[in-house]
Amino acid sequence: RRGTVTNLGRETIGYRPRLHTAFCSEYPEIKVSQQRVADQYRVIIKNNLIPQPRLNAIKQEVQLDLMQQEGSNNEIRDNGQSEQEQIESEQPGVDDSNDQDTEIFGILITEMGRAYAEFDGTNPLERPPLPKLKSSRKLAVVLCQLNKQILPEYLAHSNCIEQLHTLIYCAAVATVRTLGVKMPTQKITENSVKPITPKWEKRLERRTAEIRRDIGRLTQFTRGITTRKVRKQAMEIMQRLHHHSHQDATNINEWQCLDTLKQKLSVYTQRLKRYKASSHRKHDNALFQRSEKAFYRKLSSEPQEKSKTVPTKDQVEEFWGKQFGSTAYYNKCAGWITDEEAKSHYCNPMQYRAYTKQEIVDIDQVIPTNNYKRFILKNLQQSDKCRYGCQDSETIQHVTGGCQAFAPTDYKERHDIAAKIIHQELAYKFKLIECKLQYYKYTPQCVLENDKYKLYWDRTVLTDQYIKQNRPDIIIVDKDAQKVTLIDVAIPNSNNLTYKHNEKVAKYRELEFQIKRQWKMKYVETIPIIMSSTGVIPRRLLENIKALELSENIYKIIQKGVLLATARIVRKFMGNAST
Repeated sequence: RRGTVTNLGRETIGYRPRLHTAFCSEYPEIKVSQQRVADQYRVIIKNNLIPQPRLNAIKQEVQLDLMQQEGSNNEIRDNGQSEQEQIESEQPGVDDSNDQDTEIFGILITEMGRAYAEFDGTNPLERPPLPKLKSSRKLAVVLCQLNKQILPEYLAHSNCIEQLHTLIYCAAVATVRTLGVKMPTQKITENSVKPITPKWEKRLERRTAEIRRDIGRLTQFTRGITTRKVRKQAMEIMQRLHHHSHQDATNINEWQCLDTLKQKLSVYTQRLKRYKASSHRKHDNALFQRSEKAFYRKLSSEPQEKSKTVPTKDQVEEFWGKQFGSTAYYNKCAGWITDEEAKSHYCNPMQYRAYTKQEIVDIDQVIPTNNYKRFILKNLQQSDKCRYGCQDSETIQHVTGGCQAFAPTDYKERHDIAAKIIHQELAYKFKLIECKLQYYKYTPQCVLENDKYKLYWDRTVLTDQYIKQNRPDIIIVDKDAQKVTLIDVAIPNSNNLTYKHNEKVAKYRELEFQIKRQWKMKYVETIPIIMSSTGVIPRRLLENIKALELSENIYKIIQKGVLLATARIVRKFMGNAST
């Protein structure tokens, strides 16, 4: 029995040869090695294969054998016990504490032997982690007994760093078990810990999967697969996606519903990506606060992207030396310079001419506004405020583009005339429509699409984050070039052209960023189409029309439609009977 060999677990260093000899002497017919005997004992102790009553009986038998072997030392032990009893009688206050320390010492010896038998020869990386212990008197007693009485006996037989590491670990395990702290039975590895998926991630992934499923079903329906099952599923999807957003009109066909699904898919996938990045940053911050070494170890273990090849110093000097070292002259006889000079050759300097008051009155009296009646005709009883209830002065600029009563109706209709002309030209250019109509007969569709282009008309762009300006007049999506062009039309007064152009460009910058990130586009730009309410053409209008690759003569059609709409607005405004 190993208890006899190790003196009931008190001598666990170098027990293998003695245990093997004792086993072979008792069972000579079984041929086994020392490692086999030690492994078998470790498995029996670790898995508790012997019932506790039987184990206690074995310990009692071994203890009797040891007592018989130590019969010669009974007198010394009796004398020591009598002296100890005399000391205890002289110090009655220490009796209880000594009994408790003796009990702890016995448990500690047993647990130390058990731990050494369990973890001796095992891989240190596969051992279970140790829990953190709280400071207490019992812990101090255990550590004192372990350091002074138990570990020195084990360290005397330790001859390598591996055994030293094993002894330290076994001493810690014995301390934990003696104190009754729960300890994991096996090492917690990365594979044994199941990653916990957050609820928000499950919700977004489930929503994304549902949208992908609906897109697949609706795509089959648009391709002409009209079986009963597909048709039923498509009708249910279109009925559920009746509205694109609260600002847009209802979806009237399957193409508009399909576009709504695709935009929602881009929103949810981008949101999922953004949330994961935010969660990853939070975990990294928490890991850095908890353990900087673990954080930097994680960074070093992650695969790094290969850096691009950096040019050498000689290559940089050679490249820029060619750029700045050679003299270059521009072509003074270039064709475009001659053309520009020919265009402005007929223009003569304007001569100053003084206008009389009567000439100005003759011009202004064409439109008798309230401002004109009060300040030009000197009718002091006449109010100069707008006749439709606005608090602004009723000037010709107010009539053509500043009255709040006409903004949602007549001004919007004039704005839509210019936008319809641009939309029809683009749709015909991209082969999205077969023929062109008069601009006042043309009704744009919300979504037009083919294999190369997609064209939106006054449709809200669904974004991951809230953006107030998310509804341009026209959106062009070039699928091959991965380019999106936002077109916004404005018909301001003549004195507001430059400001309105800059406002339109700055208005959609945040939307450009969202579209580029969600739709995975390379280029996103905004092109304003600005024309005065009186037909004045700004310098940038022709440049923007060229950027859209449309005919330059299109501005004439826009100008005609805007002037006719402005004349209609003035007639309607001045035709009001209340003055």
